[in-house]
Amino acid sequence: VGAPLLRGVPAPASIEASATSELNRESLRAGAELGLVKCVGTSFNLYGLSLTSADHGAFLIQLTTLLVPVAQAFQGVPIPPRIWAAVGTALVGLAIFTADPSDAAASLTGDASCVAAALCYALYDLRLFVWGKRVTPLRLIQNKVAAQAALAVTAVPLLAYADARQFVESVTPSDLVALAPLVLWSGIVVNGVAPFLQVGGQQAVGPARAQVVYASGPLWAALLSLAVLGETIGPQGLLGGAAFLAAVLLAAGTPAPDPACEEEVCEV
Repeated sequence: VGAPLLRGVPAPASIEASATSELNRESLRAGAELGLVKCVGTSFNLYGLSLTSADHGAFLIQLTTLLVPVAQAFQGVPIPPRIWAAVGTALVGLAIFTADPSDAAASLTGDASCVAAALCYALYDLRLFVWGKRVTPLRLIQNKVAAQAALAVTAVPLLAYADARQFVESVTPSDLVALAPLVLWSGIVVNGVAPFLQVGGQQAVGPARAQVVYASGPLWAALLSLAVLGETIGPQGLLGGAAFLAAVLLAAGTPAPDPACEEEVCEV
């Protein structure tokens, strides 16, 4: 996906010299693992967003901001105090935003599904950091996208045959025209280009530090849901968003890690 445009992007220094770019057992295993985790996480995410508001769900999914550094700390990775402070600030913003009384579209089932998605995404980020050292970014993401697509195509007839058949029988050309941009955006940009850039970015700054940057995602989701869907954000929601911005600024002032670290467990 996007291979001609992405081949010229330099690989980060932290990728091992022996990292494979071939279609072999190791790269296939890496793609299958990442594709499975991302596919399950995306399924939870979509189901959760169908039962809650877009901005509420987006903030819950950002529990990865806490889960990733906690998991790394258990693995013995030294997390700088300033990153912990940024994570704590981001979580305060998360709590304030999701408790916004103006958000009446939220539901417990939807929230639980979004939390499950956050667990999957946290695992994905951690495993991406590991596999990103062993497999070159383009090969890794090509295999991940292929595995995701294979799982999705297999799951449709097994889990949603009736719905899929009804869609195929009732879909109109105008429906296909409306869906095409969404499918292309999700397939190429969201699941191809963005993960490719994520491989190099996480190798350069580490998964824990990257989470604070990813925490800005819900801010964009809230702004887009306000502009496109008409969902409202109250004063409490704005306060939570401000806390997230403070967390990003706090993390940005932390000295960068060694991008050439060749160990499995590196300072972040």
